[in-house]
Amino acid sequence: MDDMLKRIFDELALLREHMATKDDIAAMDKRIEHIEQTMATKDDIVSIEQRMATKDDIASIEQRMATKDDIASIEQRMATKDDIVSIEQRMATKDDIVSIEQRMATKDDIVSIEQRMATKDDVADIPLIKQAVLETLEAVNEISTIKQNLAEMSQKLDDVIATQARHELAIQSLAVRSLVHENEIRALKAR
Repeated sequence: MDDMLKRIFDELALLREHMATKDDIAAMDKRIEHIEQTMATKDDIVSIEQRMATKDDIASIEQRMATKDDIASIEQRMATKDDIVSIEQRMATKDDIVSIEQRMATKDDIVSIEQRMATKDDVADIPLIKQAVLETLEAVNEISTIKQNLAEMSQKLDDVIATQARHELAIQSLAVRSLVHENEIRALKAR
């Protein structure tokens, strides 16, 4: 009987040792609350989508970009090797791309660029703008994955909390049984 009580107490001690505390759960709640406060909402994504240039906008720009006469004119003014070296020296770095992403063009900006589109510098900027739009689309696509992961983590947390509640009930039941057994042992010893 003493061995059984010892095993029960050992198991209770082991369960309590591995059980999450209220502080652990409170910390997890704070982390989840922080994530919920800082993550993008559907409205944020809709707002970004409304301000971004669409494929149709870009196709429209490409259709209006240059005629054969424009191309002939551009070829006559085409960059020399020195121009290319100069462009390479002024080529965008990763920091420049991050800066461009932060200042990403709206539809009105694109219309303004179209109106000024005539110099080699203007033509050189178009690939950078396209790259920035593509990178932003990739970032927006990652938001849904992050939200899905957060939902899965929330479900797992709910499962852990439910399991802990069941364990707490089992521990309480074992504690009551232990007290009953202890009282029975005392009663037997007292005879």
